Amino acid sequence: MIEITEAAAKALERSQVEGKVIKMFLAAIDSTGANYGLALGDPENEDVILEDRGIKIHINPSDVELLRETIIDFINDERGTGFIIRGPEDDIASCHSCAQVDTCDHDHTACDHEHDCDCDCDCD
Repeated sequence: MIEITEAAAKALERSQVEGKVIKMFLAAIDSTGANYGLALGDPENEDVILEDRGIKIHINPSDVELLRETIIDFINDERGTGFIIRGPEDDIASCHSCAQVDTCDHDHTACDHEHDCDCDCDCD
C-alpha cells in the first residue's frame, strides 16, 4: 500500500492536469539505493493504480512490487521545495518521523502517540 502524506496530497491535487494522470516510476537503482520519480502522463491500460487520500498513482506493472510500499511526502522549507519519495529500504526514522515509525502516519496528523524527536519538524 502506498502512503501519501497530507502535504503531498495537497501538492498533487494542485498539480493535476485534465487528461493526465500521476505516474510514479523507478528512475534508477544505484549505489545509493532506489531512486523514484513522479510525473504527469497518459494513462495506460495496464497501469496498476494505488490510491491514498483520494490521490490515484499510476504505476507500471513491472515496477509495482518495488513501489507499492513507498511514502510520498512534500517539503517546502529551507532545504527546498519538492516531493520526497521513500521506499521500504529507506531509514524513515531519520526523515522527520518519530521513534514509533511502524505506527506513525509520518506527517503526524493521525498518530495516537506523542512525538519526542530531535529533528527540526513541528511534531508535538
